[in-house]
Amino acid sequence: MKVLIVSSMNQTSQTGVTAHYNRLLSTLPGSVESVTLLTPDDAPWAIRKLLGLTRRIASLLGTKGHLFHIEFDNFVSIWSATRQHRKGSFDIIHAQDVNAGAAAYLGLNKQVNSLVTCHFNNDPVYEYQLKYTLSHRTEQQLRNWYSYLFNQNAAFITVSEYIKSTSSAWRPEGVLCEVIQNGVAFPKQQPRIAQDKLTIVNVGTVEERKNQRLLIEAAEALRNKGFTNFQVLLLGDGPKRQEWQKLIDDKNLSEYVSFLGFRKDADAYIQQASLYVHTAINESWGYTITEAIALGTPVIALATGGIPEQFNKRKPGLIAKNATANELADAILMYRDEDQQNELAAKQFAFASERFNLTSMIKKHVALYHIVAGRPKKSVAVKTMIEQ
Repeated sequence: MKVLIVSSMNQTSQTGVTAHYNRLLSTLPGSVESVTLLTPDDAPWAIRKLLGLTRRIASLLGTKGHLFHIEFDNFVSIWSATRQHRKGSFDIIHAQDVNAGAAAYLGLNKQVNSLVTCHFNNDPVYEYQLKYTLSHRTEQQLRNWYSYLFNQNAAFITVSEYIKSTSSAWRPEGVLCEVIQNGVAFPKQQPRIAQDKLTIVNVGTVEERKNQRLLIEAAEALRNKGFTNFQVLLLGDGPKRQEWQKLIDDKNLSEYVSFLGFRKDADAYIQQASLYVHTAINESWGYTITEAIALGTPVIALATGGIPEQFNKRKPGLIAKNATANELADAILMYRDEDQQNELAAKQFAFASERFNLTSMIKKHVALYHIVAGRPKKSVAVKTMIEQ
């Protein structure tokens, strides 16, 4: 089995998508014959120069030009990169987004089926709506474009039952869609290291959807409740960092809350934290939650999107998706003592380690590759399921 992984995200992007395919790159060898990665960085030099020129032209057309150039750039980059490999012998394309999947499928002359992992949180157009003000016409044009892209792909993976449900309208009728939850390496659980301060860590792009503002306001609530022996470390960068740094300064919280930017050693911060607190208001899965649990760090998270699927029936550590800052502060205070942290971490680890481990994820991927590879695209039907 020769696998071609394609993604519109390059390997330097600080996203869960990149983390996901890097895990595939490091763990698939041994289970398949070969694995090759192509991203926009692999487009031919002349194509990259041409796309740089079209980017400048598109910038003159405002938001619509910007959005359509993003899609055009990603598609042409992956298409041209795969054209250089069309004489190769791949058995399956594993795309990390529908744009890359369609581009690779067409770039390889429709000879290799594309299987797409859906990393988006509701649907890809909705994610644009969260970031930009779209006219009705622009939104409809994007929907038409994505309808075309979805129809070029033979089968789909979603990382949660939640995304399988919310993305159903996009997928062609009868097409195979499997839920394969994200997996990480679960080492033998180690004793936790006690901290002098309650150390709270949050990792993610600093944006509205990740909602770090809620954690900043919860820090203020903790101080107002008379609890001051804590620190909040925000790892990441993004469009809201400057605004929310000002919020920290205005509320005189700089003693308690710090932005640390993107950190390559984020795992070390998570492992040494008293609590990992995830505040996203929508999430297909929440990869960092799984990573924190695997590192033995107890997690508090909003019960939104696919996040509840990572917790057992009693949902220890989950709070209401519309929780206020005061309610989040109360939840943090429930786990301020070391014994309470250890108990929460053990419950979360026991549930997740059996279900979301990397070995299981890879086995399910390889099984699905064999189902999808080599079949006529339209015959990859929903009734064909991988063994659980």
